[in-house]
Amino acid sequence: MRGRRGFTLFEVLIALGVFAIAATGLAMALQAVVDSALAARQRMAARHVIESQLAVSYANPPKEGTREIDPASNGGIRVVETIEPAELTDTNGATIPGMWKLRIEAQWEDSTEEAEVLVFRP
Repeated sequence: MRGRRGFTLFEVLIALGVFAIAATGLAMALQAVVDSALAARQRMAARHVIESQLAVSYANPPKEGTREIDPASNGGIRVVETIEPAELTDTNGATIPGMWKLRIEAQWEDSTEEAEVLVFRP
């Protein structure tokens, strides 16, 4: 009897099936990594917009109510500023006058980031 010198068709098909499963898993993992990196980049951009807008709002706080920045002029990120009186009391229970709560919210696609600070306006 002669020695085997090659692979049978069945062995080749099994090898191709194993390779196809491994390649599919690798492609899915790579797509998950790319999606995660994109989401992190969008969150970082929104955080940068929020921090920039907080700096602007400290210098020029909105009047009482809401101010909105259009996403078309802001890299696709919609920014909503809301300012309202803050009800703060001191240790004696007296209300502290002139304190306002400034809330900045950045919205893009289906995500939202927000920050909130206190502002003193006499």
